[in-house]
Amino acid sequence: MKFKDLSSNTVFKAVSNIVTENNQQAYVIGGYVRDMFLERPSKDIDIVVEGSGIGIAKQVAKSISHKINVSYFKRFGTAMFQWEG
Repeated sequence: MKFKDLSSNTVFKAVSNIVTENNQQAYVIGGYVRDMFLERPSKDIDIVVEGSGIGIAKQVAKSISHKINVSYFKRFGTAMFQWEG
């Protein structure tokens, strides 16, 4: 994916909408950013959120599809879901 394509990415749109509604910030980090600069495909996106990452992950997943299951790790305050779109 190239920078110009980010605005059409379903996950980025959902994250943007949810964090805006919750008056929070979210940042893309890790390998996804590296892969964009190197113009390589990436299989996952790591996002850090100010506030509840678990809550945001649940809201984002639900906004994309009610069929997505969110795995969360309360001890670490992290969550993940898989979606191919």
